Amino acid sequence: MATNAVAIKLPEFWESSAAAWFSTVEAQFEIRKITDDKTRYYYVVAALGSSVASRLVGLLTDPPEEDKYATLKALLLKTFELSTAERARRLFAIQGLGDSKPSVLMEKMLNLLGREKPCFLFMELFLRNMPTRVQVALANTTITEPRALAEEADRFFLATQRPSPDLLAPTISAPPPVYRTAARDNYMPPDQRGATAGLCFYHSRFGTKAKQCRSPCNFNPAGNGKAGAR
Repeated sequence: MATNAVAIKLPEFWESSAAAWFSTVEAQFEIRKITDDKTRYYYVVAALGSSVASRLVGLLTDPPEEDKYATLKALLLKTFELSTAERARRLFAIQGLGDSKPSVLMEKMLNLLGREKPCFLFMELFLRNMPTRVQVALANTTITEPRALAEEADRFFLATQRPSPDLLAPTISAPPPVYRTAARDNYMPPDQRGATAGLCFYHSRFGTKAKQCRSPCNFNPAGNGKAGAR
């Protein structure tokens, strides 16, 4: 079969998730109707970084006559995918939600599960990593589909989340600032303006002709009592 002359650009190979990378690549092959074995093989080779290619020198320098793509795919998966024991260790090493939601944790666990089918132990391991309040709410659940269980856990998790203490603290408004002006600080009643020290306004202004006196006043004309005593 002739090589398909279709130009596509594949993302560089994902060392940390080889199976997911091949799912993405094969979706592009399907969309572009690329079925030729040799074409698929060379597209994948072109997407390998130097660190990956250096680990596949034997195959890349001497590929088989047939099934090039399938052989390369199998070798990449074997080289970069976690073993069953490694995936199990990582699943058991998970400790709680961290700062994520239950559904995010479920996706992480399903990725580690790989092509294995989730069993009741997997579901129990997921529930054990939930907060206590979510575990109690789902203790008698009959949900067996992993993502459906995660969605239900999300619902209880979000409904029972405690607000931040900062949000619960009452808001106390600061009193408005008091602005003082020089005119206010220096205010003097009209009847005291212009008074001489020791004399009231009336004696300061009118002297002996003053008809009124306001205490305190030290006015004391000769021969008379204190004017303020009137």
